[in-house]
Amino acid sequence: MSAGAILWVSVDKEMAKERLSFEQSLSSGAQSIASGYAQYLTRSIDQMDQVTMQLKYDWESSNGALDLRKLVIRGMFTSPQYMEVAIIDRDGSVVTSTASPSTAKAKYAGRSFLAWHRRNISSIVRISAPEADAETGKSLVRFTRRLDSPDDDFDGVVMVTVTSDYFSAFYDAAALGGKGMLAVVGDDGRIRAARIGNAISYPSKATLTQTPRFGLPREAQAFPSNGETWFGPQWFADGDRRFVAWRTLKAYPMTVMAGISESEQIAPLENKWRTYRQIRAAAEAAILALTVVLAYVLHLVERRKMRLRSVQAAYRLATEAGEEGFYMLHPLRAEGRIVDYRILDCNERGAFLLGKGKKEVLGQALSSHYQAEEFARLLEVYGHAMERGSYREEDEFQPIAAPAVRWVRRKAVRSGGDLAVTLRDISDAKEQEGKLIRLANTDELTGLPNRTWFMKSFEATIVRAQEKQEIVALLFIDLDKFKNVNDTLGHATGDKVLQEAAGRLRQALRPTDHVARLGGDEFTVVLQQARDDDEIVRIAQRILAALAQPFHAGAGAMEVGASIGISVYPRDGMTAGKLLKHADIAMYSAKGSRRGTYSFYRQELYDALRTRINMERELAEAIDADQFVLYYQPRVDAASGELLSLEALVRWRHPLRGMVPPLEFIPIAEGTGLITKLGALVLDKSCQQIAQWRAEGISPVPVSVNVSAVQFQYGDVHELLRRCLRQSNISPELIELEITESSMLGEHATIAGRLAAIRELGVKMAVDDFGTGYSSLSQLQRLDMDVLKVDRVFTVDLDRTAESRVLFKAIVSMAHALGMRVVAEGVETQAQAAILRELGCDELQGYLISKPVSPDETRSILRRSRQLISPRNEERTLRLATSG
Repeated sequence: MSAGAILWVSVDKEMAKERLSFEQSLSSGAQSIASGYAQYLTRSIDQMDQVTMQLKYDWESSNGALDLRKLVIRGMFTSPQYMEVAIIDRDGSVVTSTASPSTAKAKYAGRSFLAWHRRNISSIVRISAPEADAETGKSLVRFTRRLDSPDDDFDGVVMVTVTSDYFSAFYDAAALGGKGMLAVVGDDGRIRAARIGNAISYPSKATLTQTPRFGLPREAQAFPSNGETWFGPQWFADGDRRFVAWRTLKAYPMTVMAGISESEQIAPLENKWRTYRQIRAAAEAAILALTVVLAYVLHLVERRKMRLRSVQAAYRLATEAGEEGFYMLHPLRAEGRIVDYRILDCNERGAFLLGKGKKEVLGQALSSHYQAEEFARLLEVYGHAMERGSYREEDEFQPIAAPAVRWVRRKAVRSGGDLAVTLRDISDAKEQEGKLIRLANTDELTGLPNRTWFMKSFEATIVRAQEKQEIVALLFIDLDKFKNVNDTLGHATGDKVLQEAAGRLRQALRPTDHVARLGGDEFTVVLQQARDDDEIVRIAQRILAALAQPFHAGAGAMEVGASIGISVYPRDGMTAGKLLKHADIAMYSAKGSRRGTYSFYRQELYDALRTRINMERELAEAIDADQFVLYYQPRVDAASGELLSLEALVRWRHPLRGMVPPLEFIPIAEGTGLITKLGALVLDKSCQQIAQWRAEGISPVPVSVNVSAVQFQYGDVHELLRRCLRQSNISPELIELEITESSMLGEHATIAGRLAAIRELGVKMAVDDFGTGYSSLSQLQRLDMDVLKVDRVFTVDLDRTAESRVLFKAIVSMAHALGMRVVAEGVETQAQAAILRELGCDELQGYLISKPVSPDETRSILRRSRQLISPRNEERTLRLATSG
């Protein structure tokens, strides 16, 4: 019976050892897969981060002219992982998309990601919770990034949509088996992707029955950011038990899970243990039977010994063939505490990691293989294992006889009074991990640290500066003419310019300073231990001088230059985000005042920006609410003084501020693109007003409407004009368009085509504010305009200098030769009017005739006599004006 008991205990002990080894193997495998999965997912999200950042840059730098369908035709975004790439405006409408036209008409106005980006002035990529696709039923995840207008207002989002299985493509059946589990959980507690084997989770078909919460160790049912443990069958839809390891990504709010099925992996061991139990049962029956027959008992005992030796040999073979080093250590004590360990047993791999053969290691003291300092730390680690029962760590070590330093994963488990230790060499994995970390923190093009590294490093720099009470300066650098390089010479040349700019920045800085590339043509420099503003200015000037030198990245030299915004800790902010924001504001101030210079952050810059943003918002709301009214300024015949036409001038009737001068809101409307909607509103109001006068029995005169350069180039003016004429049912002869000289810059064929489309409608066109822009005589000749309106700068000095009269006479002669009527703007005196008649000017406009008046006052003018001025005493007025 004692022999049976020994067999029972031996088999159970052997099974327990194998079970422990099995669980260690599951733990090691799950941790390795989770770490690899975390690195894979980080690279995948980095790719989406870079894609959305590039699209943001391309969209903002193209002024909204980016066409994603053209990029698809050129071979971009054709990978199956891209369900849709789209640009969505601030209202949630799709502006351009890689999806089919029917799909791209979708609106996202009510989506949470749009509201999030509208509230948060941040350029980080956001990863949405999964949602089911209405057509395919697939689970979709959206990567979105905020778009900013030229004045940093919310302008919409870049959206890249992928299926959830994009996150779980890392699945490797060789490592995870057929029932392994991968999952991605966001910090919001929602699953982004999950799969068990080939079964991928969808919103209607979940693989996880509940979602663990990570990074909240004090809450119930919560787990730390990184770890591993058994998850019971209640966690999974298939009811299996799995060993799960999880890792929280460092750069993104995601946690990856990797689980290995117990039932699948333990099946070979279960078969083996079943054999053990059968052997044990047979041996017990044999022992019981052999109590009667002693000879038979002795025979069975011998068989048992043989089988036991076979099992031990198999165990030894398995231990020797493994990749892990194995040691059995016996503690050596002095005065009640452990001072060393004797190596009772080890495998060949374990001896190799110590730099010796197995025979040289057995029986030796562990301390003889380590330097004193390293052994002291190892003694502390093994002491924890003896106290707690187990201990694991990753460690870099070099035994005395080993040729090189190695990284190992060490696990120590107390076994009775001894200590079982396993070492796995992870040097290659650590080297690869280091490479991945460097890649994740380095800008691939320039070799500089990237935005991720910069934010982490800058936050740490601020903490150190706070402890040491030091000054830190942040320089936000933006290349001034880089867009011209890309547009004219191509992105390949632009990349070379960025690389050379990065090299110049490195050379211009002190050893203690750091430079990083945020993206596009934006760089940041952190000046540590800056003594005062004078030192900061000297470094900024050195950087500007370095970047002002011509670049030789293409066929010839090109000047680029830069503008720098500066914020200083702690004066301008206490956090990295606030200092970066303030440096960005200061940079825009430097660009706005004079390129190629620097600007320190000042509170008034922020206030001005907020005022402009509020004005933009109010202006957009005012256009939607139609808070505008038109005033009209007459134009009269120079010879007779008879009313010939009216110029429509827009006024903003603000509900709180009253009438807002045009000089306050017109530049903002032009800068934000709202001028297109405002121009359409003015044109429609003008046509409707003419129709109303006609309905009242008033004989109307033509009304001229100003068209901005932005509206002329991007607003399809001829289509808008056609629609307004049709809706108001007025004659095209009653509308005249005034176009500034800057509107006619560009490709001649394009400009001529737009003008021809307007002319086909029967509408006359005038060149507005002539003499202040870029027109040439040859350009006016080719474009065939009807009216030339001469700016008031030529009118104001007519009665003061002979040169002004000569110049105006030349303009009149030129315009008449081209078949154009001439209108003088800004006429304020009878003397000016008399000289203009003498010089052959056709029409007059200005305060001498009338200031801009309301629609009611204009109605009165149209009803009474239309001779607004009289050319009386013309000879006397002219003689007085030209005398002397």
